[in-house]
Amino acid sequence: MKKLKFTYGGALIGTAEKKAIMRVVNRNYWPLAQEGEAMEREMAEYIGVNYGILANSGSSAGLLALSALELPKGSEVIIPAVTFPTIFNIILQCGLTAVVIDSKVGTYNLDVKEIEKVITKKTKAIIAIHILGNPVDMSALMELAGRKNLIVLEDFCDAFGTTINGKKVGSFGHINFTSFHAAHIIAMGQGGGVFTNDKELAKNVKMYRDWGRQANLEARENTEYPSLPKDQNPRFIYEKVGYNLSPLELQAAMGRVQLRKVEKIKRLRKRNFDYLYKELSKFPELIMPTWIEGADVCWFSFPLSVKSNRGELLKYLEEKGIETRTMFAGNVVRHPAYTHAYVERLYHIRYELSGAEYILKHSFWITVHPRYSPKDLRYIVDVFKKFYDSAS
Repeated sequence: MKKLKFTYGGALIGTAEKKAIMRVVNRNYWPLAQEGEAMEREMAEYIGVNYGILANSGSSAGLLALSALELPKGSEVIIPAVTFPTIFNIILQCGLTAVVIDSKVGTYNLDVKEIEKVITKKTKAIIAIHILGNPVDMSALMELAGRKNLIVLEDFCDAFGTTINGKKVGSFGHINFTSFHAAHIIAMGQGGGVFTNDKELAKNVKMYRDWGRQANLEARENTEYPSLPKDQNPRFIYEKVGYNLSPLELQAAMGRVQLRKVEKIKRLRKRNFDYLYKELSKFPELIMPTWIEGADVCWFSFPLSVKSNRGELLKYLEEKGIETRTMFAGNVVRHPAYTHAYVERLYHIRYELSGAEYILKHSFWITVHPRYSPKDLRYIVDVFKKFYDSAS
């Protein structure tokens, strides 16, 4: 397999991250402690919410966020067809029913105007996924959710640092989650976080994350549960059927250093995006990305769609060392995991997914990673030019 020169992901780490990690290693203390508490506080402050709770991945953070709502079994949760599969899976794992709606070519997001068509008496929540950093129209979505008494979860795994009219994504919804995977905007190596202004939801998230353990760890004896001895250590009283989804203290130490770099990372990603947008717009075969008014996007990657078959273009780009990725699952329900009869009963499609079908067959992304210079980007554009010159 040819080694790719221009890849889409990878953490930007330096001496400061290495020192932070080694500080924890030398302390020889692994569970979340002061570094974890500080990162949760600093991340919440950056996003503009009251509470942050770390998790071991973005997928886990999504599961914790949805679990914390404790929705009645069978409740409907609306989700776009273009998504990462684990975020679709959390609906099924919580015993809820996914209602799959279409995604739009260009934004690759759900269209808020399409949501009202699928709301029923069973609908309880909507997951807004900011694909590749590009935000959903959150003002319109929150207005609709308020009218219909629905809960909004934001998946901003790709969009850490994106704002809409100066307000950061991850602060619009009722409970929101992100990823700190090495490929994402800032990294803990592997990790995620849940963010909310709701104290009770934050408490639920922490309990579900930490084995279902009750949240009051300051208590010295059991005063609440007569079924357990009075001298039962409250640290080992379990209120929920929980998980073990906490990251390590050393990951939090790394994440705190990364947070200090986020605005620089965003600026460089935007520089690279703007250059590619200007140059790739010259090729009529390519469909350029679009975004809502007021969005200041921290671009995770550069999304594209082709008007004909993408296969030859992707093959050519990869041969020239440029990594390509198709748009997550495309239409998620086309994948074999979701075509089994017992799984098909767990989700509904109430109108055609024509946009997601097009995205499945015609869309992909390339890098805007901040490690690449304008010279690197010129090479990428030249590869596109050579392909289309030869095709014509």
